[in-house]
This record gives sequence, structure tokens and C-alpha cells, in this order.
Amino acid sequence: MIGGMRTQPNEQRCGSMIEQHELDIPPCCPVTKNPQQGSVIKIKYRPRKTILEVQELEKYIHEYVGGRLDVRSMEGMVQNIAQDCAKTLGVKVKVTAKLFLIPKQRMKLQCIAWP
Repeated sequence: MIGGMRTQPNEQRCGSMIEQHELDIPPCCPVTKNPQQGSVIKIKYRPRKTILEVQELEKYIHEYVGGRLDVRSMEGMVQNIAQDCAKTLGVKVKVTAKLFLIPKQRMKLQCIAWP
């Protein structure tokens, strides 16, 4: 378990699978309340022996509300999530975040991480 993430066995009932999780990102910054409602993060990977456990993943994302450890930026959050997922799963992971920000901005971040 890395960074509070948990896995479960991949049943491997087919030759190959691509898994993608899409989660809402809560307002993380206590000052600006960014990112705003509608912001999402997508975590995509080709699993081997394990897959991310859905409920623990939701809890993990919410740990970034108010900052998590030394992470205080949305860029740092996306990079950290990608790296934690890659280390946990032992596979390459692509994370994409679409963020709605005050004042009237949109930001798209994409990060690829390896174990």
C-alpha cells in the first residue's frame, strides 16, 4: 500500500484490459476553493496482477483537500497521484486532470508515471 492506496486482484479473464477511473476532484484549496465543481481526474493504466480498489481511491483523492504532506499545488497533486498509482500497481499510469478554476480559467494537466 502506497500513499493510502489499496489494490485488489485482477481476475484476468481476458487477454488484455485497460482500466480507467474517473473521479470528481473536490475543492482542495481552503483559500480559493479551487478546483471548482466539474473538475475531474482520470487515471488510466493496463493492469497486470492488481487493480486499484475503488473506494480507497476515492478516499485517497479527498486526502488532498487542504494539502497533502508537502503537496500544495494542483500540478503537484496530479504528479503525486500518478506516481503513487504507478508504484502501487507496478505499471505505467497516465493521469489527466481537467480543472475549472477561479477566476474563469480551465486547466488541463497530463502526467505519465512509471513504477
